[in-house]
Amino acid sequence: MKIKLVFALFLTPLIFGFAQFKYSKKSAPLEAVLIVGNTEKGTLSSIKDMNTLALIFENRGIKVTKFYDRNTNWEAIKKAAKSASFFVYSGHGSTMGINGKTGGLCLNQMISTKQILEELQLKKNAVILFKSVCGGAGSSADDSKDIGIEEATTRVTDYAQPFFTIGAACYYADNYEDGIHQFLTHFLAGMTTEECYTANTQHDYVCREISQPFSLDRKKQIAISSDQPGGMTTQYVFKNGKTTYKKIPSFKNYDIAFVGNPDCTIEELVEE
Repeated sequence: MKIKLVFALFLTPLIFGFAQFKYSKKSAPLEAVLIVGNTEKGTLSSIKDMNTLALIFENRGIKVTKFYDRNTNWEAIKKAAKSASFFVYSGHGSTMGINGKTGGLCLNQMISTKQILEELQLKKNAVILFKSVCGGAGSSADDSKDIGIEEATTRVTDYAQPFFTIGAACYYADNYEDGIHQFLTHFLAGMTTEECYTANTQHDYVCREISQPFSLDRKKQIAISSDQPGGMTTQYVFKNGKTTYKKIPSFKNYDIAFVGNPDCTIEELVEE
């Protein structure tokens, strides 16, 4: 799911002291797994965006392992993920969750929520980032009307919860072009996950829909934001390996979502 609105890069290293967090000599370097599933015509653009994200990691000394398009081998991803504190996915959304609910990953094979629960291992307190994934932040590219905040919350919950079950601390999904880049930049600068989410929602076109305790774990927070574009929008339908589209009147979209420990910082990912 691609929404062509771009966050202004208004947070600079000087403002937030980008170098304020440093690894100690005893701490092990952090690692990130970056995944881009095939999205037909959007694949090359997604890879370009992910490579920009990779530079943010690498400039902070974080090891990056990439799995793009045809190279999204599940066995290889599982091996790399064992030492990863960041798990970033960009690709199609799916209904491979429990009982056909939202969930799973669209790689060079379809990976269900059940497989994530049974097979995927991440470092403790890992950060999960979903970039432009249908249903990941609530809305999907094949929606034809406002799905409502209850359905958006259900979709986000179904995507996020499996990662918490295997030990993640934060799930953040964003459908804006630079949303994940902004979140990561803030987080690596030492901001809490809640502060990172808040910074990305301080725009006139963004409406904060909910911010409340997470129903499945009251120690965690869930927050979802929306926007209301005008004019016409493009509805995408992915079926049988092909994507079709048509123009329809615009409606409210749920495009930014956060679930997790609101006080989590990068320091909690570093092991002494």
